[in-house]
Amino acid sequence: MARVGAGNDATGAPSASATRRRRLAPDDRRAELIDAAIGVLRAGVDEGNWVAEVTRAAGAAKGTFYVYFPSWEDMLAVVRARLIEECNTPIRDALAAPGRVDWWAVLEDQCGRFVDMVAEFRRHHALIFHAALPRDPGGASRAGPALLAAAIERGVAEGCFGPVDVEAAAQLLFAAVHAAADAVLAGGERERWIAACTALARSYLAPPAKRPSPRGRPSVGIRLA
Repeated sequence: MARVGAGNDATGAPSASATRRRRLAPDDRRAELIDAAIGVLRAGVDEGNWVAEVTRAAGAAKGTFYVYFPSWEDMLAVVRARLIEECNTPIRDALAAPGRVDWWAVLEDQCGRFVDMVAEFRRHHALIFHAALPRDPGGASRAGPALLAAAIERGVAEGCFGPVDVEAAAQLLFAAVHAAADAVLAGGERERWIAACTALARSYLAPPAKRPSPRGRPSVGIRLA
């Protein structure tokens, strides 16, 4: 597979401009390496000397990588945190918004965003999102369920959702979104699985009066102690 990087010439080798040293502030250089790693993984580059591929794509010397990251696994942990943070930005913004929010729209949008994020890294999604990594910057792996719980709790308070066990609802919804993403990766139709996931959320989170009654019997609301 061809190497990734805008600085490659027609033969796949780095061009003179790509190998020319550039002076960057440390934070900018680190961010550039992270961006390059995301590009390499998104392109589905074969497993191998990924450090060399990343530094090539960033136009940096190979040794520069280890100035900022002790290992490739540490880089992956940072990549995972960056991707999850970006995916969660809309739901975080909704939580910060004053006034009432259309929480159904927020949850449906979040479902689609998560499925699309995973699908972007089709070949390496398990490596990025499921591998055991040495650290978890900022608790990134726990951010999804925590934000969903916060959104559901506020949705309940605003009357958008019915009374539920917030923590359980968040964990179950997060698991359902993961299942939808895995189904799409396996060849399933994106819209079908997102619709199924959001329908599941609606059947559980809808206020009691709006829930479908099983076998025609009246639905019973859940009371919290």
